[in-house]
Amino acid sequence: MSYLKILDVNVNFLRTAARKDFMDELRHEIERKLADLDDMKGFPYDKPDIIQLIKAIETDKVKFVRGEINAKQIYSDVDNTLNLFKIKHPGFDYLNDPGVNAYFS
Repeated sequence: MSYLKILDVNVNFLRTAARKDFMDELRHEIERKLADLDDMKGFPYDKPDIIQLIKAIETDKVKFVRGEINAKQIYSDVDNTLNLFKIKHPGFDYLNDPGVNAYFS
């Protein structure tokens, strides 16, 4: 999974993020997309951890769309979030992670 795919702010994301209840529904959307990963054995993290990571990234994307942060800031924030997650969960590799791929694909 590349940074481009993770940071993608396409038309579908714009429509979804424009809804008033987007932030309230975000956790449910993440859980729905990760439903196939309910058996998390062998992952370097627990399901709540990956949900929190994805939610943080999506929150930054919403801030970017609303003009609260610029492109350089969103890249920096997401990079920092991914690096902190990797420190907390050694063995995590967002490029090949099934959880990241399941959500952002």
